[in-house]
Amino acid sequence: STAHTTAYVVHGLQVARQNDIALVPGVLERGVEWLKNYQAEQIRLLENAGKPQKEKERTPYKSAADNLDAFVYMVLTDEGVDEPRMRDFLYRDRTKLAVYGMALFGMSLANQNEQEKLDMIVQNIGQFLVVDDENQTAYLRLPENNTWWYWYGSDIEANAYYLKLLAKTDPKNTVAAGLV
Repeated sequence: STAHTTAYVVHGLQVARQNDIALVPGVLERGVEWLKNYQAEQIRLLENAGKPQKEKERTPYKSAADNLDAFVYMVLTDEGVDEPRMRDFLYRDRTKLAVYGMALFGMSLANQNEQEKLDMIVQNIGQFLVVDDENQTAYLRLPENNTWWYWYGSDIEANAYYLKLLAKTDPKNTVAAGLV
């Protein structure tokens, strides 16, 4: 989708900027503006889901925040753009997110010092954690119904973002070492 591609490109530009790579002026800013507008539309759709049934029949809506919302939210919070309504929707719907989506959302919560919500996300992800003490390894075993063919179903990305999350929030954790 256009939103996924835009979020992916903006995230890449953020990484380039962090590594002192020159960016074409205005490109990152335009991408962020596009994502802010996209997120505003998703919030409107989520808020429409709370309307009475007769209104919902006439009004477009979506019933839950999704993995793309988590990705866009992370990219925007990395730019200092916080939208509390989307944070609340993502937190409310966290159990409907893929493990990768939860890890993306967790990165945002860590950046915002939302410790209580972050602790819950880490706990939610932790239910998929397999630790092999004998080999000193750890990995996430994604659920049976994991949609591996979608971008958010990647077990490699889920493990990578879980590692990034642990490295950011609890770097001395032995699980982080096992994931490496």
